[in-house]
Amino acid sequence: MSLVFSAITPIFLLVALGAVLKAKAGFSDESWTMIEKLTFNGLFPALLFVKIAESNVHWPTALPIATAIVIGIHLAAAASIPFRSLLKLNPEKFVAVFQGGFRSNAYVGIAVVLGVLGDDAAGPMAVSMLAVGVTINFLGVVGHLYWLKTPGQNTGVRGVAIDSVKNPLIQACLLGAVFNAVGWGLPPIIGPALNLLSQAALPMGLMAVGAGLSLSAVRGDMMPVALSCACKLLIQPLVTFGFCILFGLSGLALIVPVIFAALPTSSTSYVVSRRMGSDAQLMAAIVTATHLAAIITLPIIILAIT
Repeated sequence: MSLVFSAITPIFLLVALGAVLKAKAGFSDESWTMIEKLTFNGLFPALLFVKIAESNVHWPTALPIATAIVIGIHLAAAASIPFRSLLKLNPEKFVAVFQGGFRSNAYVGIAVVLGVLGDDAAGPMAVSMLAVGVTINFLGVVGHLYWLKTPGQNTGVRGVAIDSVKNPLIQACLLGAVFNAVGWGLPPIIGPALNLLSQAALPMGLMAVGAGLSLSAVRGDMMPVALSCACKLLIQPLVTFGFCILFGLSGLALIVPVIFAALPTSSTSYVVSRRMGSDAQLMAAIVTATHLAAIITLPIIILAIT
């Protein structure tokens, strides 16, 4: 138990540091917006590419891991749909609840997996990141386009696919998987540069997560926030665990995808909400609430499956 908490505590301390810096150190919203853009478009894609390209992936378990994750994400997303009418949510609020219930914060995930399980977990982590990254970004775009029908956005399967593939996180995941599968690893010169760049991703990303949290926002729509938290922190990890067992996974191949399913909602959800027209204030509340709740739920889930 002490190992789990000692590995997770520094992660949430960095998140808290970001919140403190925003509140007390005079960093403007524009400053954090630039940090978000740098992390989203440069640092985090570099980290994903490096980790996936260099990982020792056990490919026979890759498909079951990815399948369990994809099913867990879709069922967690589907669990919120009946509540749209029950809670009388307008489309903007519902899409925030919808994507809040399945988007995992990979910044926290990478830090937790490497901190608790070490480098031996890099292979299943690479598969999990790829499955999560592609699925949540694709499904998030689908949700916005289907329920909001935002003017100017691509529609239909082809349009959604184009918008998703433009995402730098998905591009990094796919490119890293190609380099891994063909045995290239990290390319010379560029590879070490990307590796150096990637080392800034976790601290910058975690502090950016903290800067995006909003305790005041949580007090607003308690029921939608609670619903999204339940889908993300309870339904998704339970479903993913069940399908991992069904597929015969064990050890790190079981533990890592469940950790990724149990992560709090990604802070990039707030950025997506602002850019695509769903309720960004509610999204900020969901991101904040899931991070606060995950301080309790994540260690419990890790202890239960290890």
